[in-house]
Amino acid sequence: MSDEIEDYLNWKLAGRIDRRDFLKLGVSAAGIALVAACGGSNTVGPTGPTGPEFKLGVVLPYSGVYAELGNSITNGMRMYFDSVGNQAGNRKITVVTADEQVALADAVAATKKVVEQDGVDMVAGYVSSPNAAGNRNYLDGLKMPTLIANAGVNSLSRAAKSPFIYRTSFSNWQPSHPMGTYVAEKLGKKKIQLVYAKYGAGLEAVAAFKETFTGSGGTIVGPDVATPFPNNGDQTPFVQAIQTDKIDGIYCFMSGTDAVTFLKKAAELGTLKKLGLVSGAGFFVEQDVLAAITDAAPDGAITGLHWALPLANKENQDFVSKYSKKFSGRQADVFAVQGFDTARVIVEALNAVKGNTTNKDAFMTAIAGVSFKSPRGDFKFDATTNNVVQTIYVRKTVKDPKLGWTNQVIDQYPGVADPGK
Repeated sequence: MSDEIEDYLNWKLAGRIDRRDFLKLGVSAAGIALVAACGGSNTVGPTGPTGPEFKLGVVLPYSGVYAELGNSITNGMRMYFDSVGNQAGNRKITVVTADEQVALADAVAATKKVVEQDGVDMVAGYVSSPNAAGNRNYLDGLKMPTLIANAGVNSLSRAAKSPFIYRTSFSNWQPSHPMGTYVAEKLGKKKIQLVYAKYGAGLEAVAAFKETFTGSGGTIVGPDVATPFPNNGDQTPFVQAIQTDKIDGIYCFMSGTDAVTFLKKAAELGTLKKLGLVSGAGFFVEQDVLAAITDAAPDGAITGLHWALPLANKENQDFVSKYSKKFSGRQADVFAVQGFDTARVIVEALNAVKGNTTNKDAFMTAIAGVSFKSPRGDFKFDATTNNVVQTIYVRKTVKDPKLGWTNQVIDQYPGVADPGK
């Protein structure tokens, strides 16, 4: 019964009750307590949001190469929604999920399912760049408010930008562009071979690295090691294609189980120890990968990403601690942070429009204006690209006595924004 009273108090206080309502509430609460003490029954007033349900369609991979990423993003979303009682703008938030899988056809079917069958008010998700790009026209044509929670395909911040699609994660350009300068100038490594999963994200990531690396006097040693996507089979021929005797190191883009199988094979064949530098976009050695490969991790790998587990800001320390407790000791990763921030953007925008999403332009304007202190640092959108402006952290893979294998921050590039062209 005390829970019902507390819910009612929260509901009324959210509406800024006046003195008369408060006095009525005091009588009501006393009455409830008296009836409960006598063993009677009662009918309580509203105990939650009274507006229409807000249905969020979450399209993420729950199977295949990026299943762990999808689970982490979903966990992060649910964690934030739970923290606000799964409501905002006087509306109950209901999450409807659909499996993005890997192939575009499956991602399209999942999107249409949540939109046309479940009747959602908004869509969020997408891990794979081709899947985000492939659903763009459908979502834009419907003027469906959409938040990309991972996929970094550059075009969504550039030629294919939509006023109804914002991104809470990164563009493929962002984590890799500063790293070319860092590797060539600060590390003094001038001969690098590119290693990547051959699909949109891999191609865009290494292109961004190459731009600044060669611009800083570095040389790309070919041929590139481009693995099929996804590739969870034998990685031996690709690891053996790394020319350890001709290069200072590698720059790599892989993620999920692609990164796991590649790094395990590279460790098994002794290739990692022959390299002067293992570098890449941070997904290559993110917490999900490190947890799967344990001591096959490349000690001292240098990567760029918009988050790291040991970040010392209060928001991150709180997030990491609460995430571990909520999900049975599981470590947070960058994907969970992206999910957490995605949910926060939705909640803050709903509150800003007081739950009224019938005017989609106004709702998107509210989304564009959201900014806050995130576990990753300062979070805000760039009006030119609908993408996040954020710090890219340079990280070094270490085995921490408390955290296990993780990425220690050794440098940073604040305020990195996609160029929008």
